[in-house]
Amino acid sequence: MKKEVRNNQGLGKILKERREKLGITQKELADFCDLSHNGISRIEIGNSDIKLSTLLKMSKIIGINLIIEAED
Repeated sequence: MKKEVRNNQGLGKILKERREKLGITQKELADFCDLSHNGISRIEIGNSDIKLSTLLKMSKIIGINLIIEAED
């Protein structure tokens, strides 16, 4: 399934839905990503800019692929 992300809120929603689908808690994800529980919460509600390195860590544990596509 492909989903397009246009803002922090959209990205947060996708990350939260996937995390919940896998039964991973915010605390477990935070520990893996070296963040606080509040840090994960802020990312999931779109109130925080996420570093690329953190996004890559999160994508690894929740099993999502990141694809960057240029618009013509």
